[in-house]
Parts: sequence; structure tokens; C-alpha cells
Amino acid sequence: MKCSKCGKEIQEHETFCNICKKDLRKSSSRGDVRELEELIEEQKKLTDLENTKELENLHNLIEEELENFNDSIAIQNLEIKREINEKDKEEIKNKSKKSKNNKKKLVIIISIIFSILIILLMILLMFFDKNQDQETEEIIDYKKVINTYGNLITDIVKEYMVSNETIPTWQYINEILNYDRYEVICNNKNIYSNGTIYLSECEINNKKIEYTYGIELEEIKELKKINIYKKEYEGSIIYSNEGSILESSITCKTEDCEYISAYNKYVLIKEKDELYLYDYTNDSITFGPFTKNDYSILAENNNLYGIFYKEENRNNIYNVNTGKVLKDIKGTLLNLDMNIDPTIMYKYNYVTLSNKGKNEFVNLKTGNVSYIIEETISSFMEDYNKKIVYITAYKNNPNTFKIYNSNGKSLFEGKEYSCFIIGNNNLLIGTDTNFKVYDKNLKLKTKSKNYDYILKLCEDFIVAVQNNNVILLNIEDEILATFEDAWDNDNSIFYNNLSGTDKDKIYITIENKKILHGTKGKYIEYYYIPSIEQSGYIEKSSIN
Repeated sequence: MKCSKCGKEIQEHETFCNICKKDLRKSSSRGDVRELEELIEEQKKLTDLENTKELENLHNLIEEELENFNDSIAIQNLEIKREINEKDKEEIKNKSKKSKNNKKKLVIIISIIFSILIILLMILLMFFDKNQDQETEEIIDYKKVINTYGNLITDIVKEYMVSNETIPTWQYINEILNYDRYEVICNNKNIYSNGTIYLSECEINNKKIEYTYGIELEEIKELKKINIYKKEYEGSIIYSNEGSILESSITCKTEDCEYISAYNKYVLIKEKDELYLYDYTNDSITFGPFTKNDYSILAENNNLYGIFYKEENRNNIYNVNTGKVLKDIKGTLLNLDMNIDPTIMYKYNYVTLSNKGKNEFVNLKTGNVSYIIEETISSFMEDYNKKIVYITAYKNNPNTFKIYNSNGKSLFEGKEYSCFIIGNNNLLIGTDTNFKVYDKNLKLKTKSKNYDYILKLCEDFIVAVQNNNVILLNIEDEILATFEDAWDNDNSIFYNNLSGTDKDKIYITIENKKILHGTKGKYIEYYYIPSIEQSGYIEKSSIN
């Protein structure tokens, strides 16, 4: 008999060999079951030659093997279930173990965090306590405390002096004084005959303070006062330390105090070796101190604009309008020896400085150089409305000059002229032989013909010489009057200052020795009356 699976020889009552039986027991797949079924099917097809007994035996064997196989499979399934159960139990154990471990870790982490929070809370509480102590100290207003304390004592002193006409003792004050909010001890304390007290070297709650109460009368000195007066002189208001109308007064810093000058609301005071600028309207120092040497006042009439002074060999300018100091200004102030008045420029917030041969116009507000005029400045002139400044400057000959506006721009094509007049609504410029008239917008109105000489430009008329005749012209270049043979090139002198000009009569004064037959001290005064267009002359022995 052969094994139904592998074909090995086996006993008659067996269907499979022992090896195949073991394999069948281990197998739980559906494929092996099908294989078994196929073998059984083959077994059914055994030849009819086999006897019925053998078939029955074979059938019994097959049933037995099937039972054994089923038992084997059942056992195998039980083993598999048991293994699965064991694995599940192991996994549950592991999970439980892990869960316990995680719980332990979580507990440890929470404990650590809780410990850290407790430590931080303790630190914060410590700082909070310190800050509370600091805040408690800062809450005390020591100045207010000493003032309150001093006021209570002052009230006690005044009330006592009303009844007793003498000052109380400190023992009496301490008995009456009702102040227990803070502990106040003053090591230096005085009561004066006028009822005032002085407290110093005080402690509040055992803390030394610098605040004092009252004034120590022994240190008070009677400071000098200077009165500021004003008086009118020819229509102008002049401020002085002597006069009849008291304007105000200032209290000096020291006893060594001296009045220098005053301007609108300011007064310049010298104290010892220093200068101070006071605002006498509120008795306060506006600027100072600065040295009493090497300074210049920038003022127009009584209007003060600034102070030019030296500090450590450097030029500075204090601007009254802005309250600022412009430091380290280069150059020196344009001096008055040049027959000019630079104070007009201060009004427009400019100061004119000579620096390396150039004239720099420094803005008093910014300290910057706004523009430069290289020629020598000969005059500053305001227009009729006092809104525009015209500047004349020459290079070589002071009798001829160029004209600039207040922004440093060259006017009238940059040409040189010998005379310049600002009229009511006109500008008159002239050379030695002709003149031009412009309106206030610098538009040309008149251009004259040439003459032998232009002697004088005025607001409304011009004096010229033509063929030895002195001619009076209006600004339209029209002849108003002719004075024949009044001029001699060798002997005549025209006096630039006319003896008189008004709406009714124009006077022209000329000295001509030839006409006066050589008599010295005689002059001819020519005149013209516009209302009747009449002219003539008068011989005079002196110039009015």
C-alpha cells in the first residue's frame, strides 16, 4: 500500500505516511483540504478489481484519517487561539506596563513643573515684598512732609506771639505740636523775631533729607535795585536809569551792579566783571553772563535784535527773537567807520560780517551765510514802506557803486552808478552824466539825455549842469528852471546839502567866486517856486 500523498509504501490500513500526517496536522490552509479531497476522489476511482472489503476498509481508513485530520485541525486551531490569547495578554500586559510607566513619567513631570512654579512664586513674592518696601519709601513726599511739619510749627509760633508778644520755646512747641504721621527730627532749627522759622538737617523716618523749610535770615542780603525810566526826546522814547517816568525796575544778582543801557523791554546790566541782559517787564534774566569786553549790541533805535560777543576767543551771537546762541561765527562785524548803519540789517534778521575780504550776510535765525557781496559795503537803505533793503557796494572807487537787493541779488544789470535815491514810489539812479527813474517794481519809467554833470538827485527833481547853466529837472527829465552862467568848472562849488527844500520852494546853493567878483564868503542861493513856476537867486554871506 502506498501513501496517498507522497507515494511511499505504507501499511494496508493507513492512507498517509507518518511524515504526511505531520504535515497535514500543521497545515490549516484550504489548499491542503482540497488536495485531500482530490486524493479521496481518486481513491473512489480505484479499480473494480479491488474487492469490496478492501474498499470498505479503505473507506473506513479514510474516514478515520479524516477524523484524525479534523481533530488535528481543531487542535491546531486551539493552539493558534491559545497563542493569540497569550499574545493579546502579553500585549495588554505591555500596554498596561507602558501606561503605568507613562503615568509615572507624567506624575514626575507634573511634580517638576509644580516645584518650578512654587520656586518662581516664592521668588516673585520676595521681589514683590522688596518692591512693596521701595514703593512704600517712594510714596513718601519728603518735601511735602517737611512743608506740612514746618507750617504746623509756624501756626503755633504765630498764635503764641499774638498772645504773648514773644517767641515760644521749642519745648512748648513740642508739647503743642500734634503731628504723628511721620517721625520728623531737625537738627538745625531757628525761630526769628518776625515769627518765621528755619528748619534744616532734617530726618524723616530716620532717613536724612536735603529739603529745608523757611529762609535763614542771616544769609539774606539787601540786593541793589535799578529803576528803568523812559523819556521822550524829539518824538523818540529813550530809556535811561534817570528820568521822570518810571517804567519798571530790576533786582540785581549782586550788590556790585551797574546800569549800561536799555532797549524796548530789555536792560543791559554789568555785575562785577560780567554782563547780563534782563527783561525788566518781569524782572528776570534773559541772557548771560557774558564778558564785558569785546561785545556789540545789535539794535535799531530802541529795538534790540541780538548781542555779538566773544567767548574763548570765538565770536558768538545771541538772537533775542529766538533765544538761541549762534556759536563760532567767522569774521568781524562791519564797523560804523564806513559811514553805514548796519542796524537796518538786524531788523531783517541779518548781521553783516567781514571775513577774508568778503562781506558775508549771516542769518540771525540759522547762523548760515545767506549770501556774499565781495565789494565794500557803502550803504544800507530801506524803501519808502520800510519793507525792502537796498545795498550799495563799491570795488575801487567809493564814488561809484553797484546796487543789490536784500537777498544779495545784483540789480540794474550790475552796472555802476554814482548816485541812488529811494523816492516815494520811485527809484532814481544816476551816473556823472545821466539818470534813470524806475517804479517800485523796478520797471523803467524815465531815461534821461546826457548832461555835462549830474549834481544832485532828489525824490522829485534833479540838478544838472549843461553849458555852464545850472538846470533844475523833474523826474520825467523836463526842465523846470534854468540858471544861466551859474556854473564855472574852475570856480564853482555845489553844496550837496541843499539849504532848503519844501513843497513851496526849492533852494540850490552854489559858491561861484567868478560871479561874485572874487569876493570870498559870498554865496548864491538859487530858488524855484513850483506853484508859480518862478525862479531867481539871492546873494548871501553864509549858508543857512
